[in-house]
Amino acid sequence: MKKYLLLNLLFALSTGVVSQQGPRLPDNRELIAKAHSFYVQTDTFWMKREALTSSLLGQAEFKAWDMQITRKEELADMVVRVKRILFSNHFSYTVTDRETDTIVMAGKVDSLAGTVYGQIAREIVEKMMRFRGDPLPHKKPIKHEDPPSPTS
Repeated sequence: MKKYLLLNLLFALSTGVVSQQGPRLPDNRELIAKAHSFYVQTDTFWMKREALTSSLLGQAEFKAWDMQITRKEELADMVVRVKRILFSNHFSYTVTDRETDTIVMAGKVDSLAGTVYGQIAREIVEKMMRFRGDPLPHKKPIKHEDPPSPTS
């Protein structure tokens, strides 16, 4: 009888432990949707933080979402990190949710002649639009009415 009780107790404990799950990690859509501030970090001489910041702030969608860029990493929702692959014109970047340390976006841009800032900013905004939707109202095509005919 004691063996039976012990086995049942062990079974109950083991199924209880297995069925308990920790807190669920939010998916990328949730993390990007709640983001309001960014911190930009770069570890290369060829990529200036200020230039990427300016390019991000210059994106119409970024403005429409009312995004901010902070100089204090601990205040940001998302952290943009840019690295340059040595002896190349390849720049890789990641966008990470600071609170969960989850990488929500990543990419690589090839650039010569200083266009890397705009390319990375545009890619980040385009990827955000997949999750958040386009914040800009699209203009409807203007209908041109035919002028009245002279016979009327």
